Amino acid sequence: MPLILFLVFFVLDARATMLVNRQQFLSTQVLPQGLWTFGVSHGRWTSTNGSYGGNGQLQSNRDYFSRDVSYAALTDEISDPLERELAQAAFNVYDRSGQQIAGRAVNDVDVQQNSNTYVLGRGLTKRSSIFIAVPVVTLKTSIRSRFVAGESLNRLTSQLRSEGQYAQAEEIIDRSRNALNERLAETGYNSDYPAELTTVANVYLTHRYENVAGRKARWSAESSLIVPAGKTSGTDDFLYLRINEEQYSYRQSGTLAFDAHPRWQLLASAYYHLRFPFEKSRRIPVNGTSPLSEDIDPSTRVRYGDTYGGSAQSNILLSDSTTLYGGFGREFRNADKVSGNRFPSKRYDYLEQNTAQELDTAYIGVAHNTIQSFLAKKFPIPVDANVQYSATTAGKNAFAAQAVSLTMLVFYK
Repeated sequence: MPLILFLVFFVLDARATMLVNRQQFLSTQVLPQGLWTFGVSHGRWTSTNGSYGGNGQLQSNRDYFSRDVSYAALTDEISDPLERELAQAAFNVYDRSGQQIAGRAVNDVDVQQNSNTYVLGRGLTKRSSIFIAVPVVTLKTSIRSRFVAGESLNRLTSQLRSEGQYAQAEEIIDRSRNALNERLAETGYNSDYPAELTTVANVYLTHRYENVAGRKARWSAESSLIVPAGKTSGTDDFLYLRINEEQYSYRQSGTLAFDAHPRWQLLASAYYHLRFPFEKSRRIPVNGTSPLSEDIDPSTRVRYGDTYGGSAQSNILLSDSTTLYGGFGREFRNADKVSGNRFPSKRYDYLEQNTAQELDTAYIGVAHNTIQSFLAKKFPIPVDANVQYSATTAGKNAFAAQAVSLTMLVFYK
């Protein structure tokens, strides 16, 4: 075992296509030739503080996921053309215009995430290393949805009662009380969704190459091929989870390290994650209010948005074996691109709404290794441990969350 300490961590997206709070740690170092490392990284959201809206404002998950529902949206949801025309005519008789608000779909959404990432790596040459990482993600999801009638709709039901149309008034009230379940049944969705789901979240094949290794500065490049693996949501699934990349993708990053002082190191990194288009069966919404639809395009062309960003980190060497570090990351995600030929293009555009993201994350942690103690026969095994706390500070169309992570790596030659 050589007399060298190596911190070999790299960034993984726990939920593949979305920007979320996850572990970050910058390093330019590679494994010595012939050295193996294997270990596990456990990450857990300790709390979710709501969501960042499209304007960057922090709000509760209820406010973020809830939507105002117009009379036009209500009639759009009626699949039978004759019934839809009759409903539109009835609303017009009572001066309920298409864009007038009938009520609000109130959605209480809670998501918790845990992950275990298993890593195996080997030093190929003096300047390059390869890694295989397999994240296993557990998502706990709770969704409660209800329709809250607005003042306009309440006045309408009162007017119907005053005219003796009690059956019509009660039908409106009954349908609004159980609007989600009725709509799911009408359109053939699988209304059951897993309250807890554990699945592999793709496989990462990574190569790190140390391009520059100077006395005070080092530069390394990291290339990753992401192989889709794990759970994929089906066409009839009510809850559409984006865990699986669903297509091969490529991620390239570069990291620069500079020794400002024997016990102080500065690092900066940037990355770009390129995603490729693919075809799959998707339900195509009829409006921008509700994603539920019975119209299916089996050859929908989808390209999940590319992600890119940068981060900066400062390391303070507290001792020969312990490092205190802190950093900040800023990431962006382009909007999804969805198209097809079966329905008007505007309907495919609804699937692109609110998919562009931004996320800022601050983190602090402690890394400790026992390699020197192992060589001095003061510790039974050579390991590297890393404990980190991170919190989102700003974003757009992303969860606000705090997280803790623990990584343990063992070395062998």
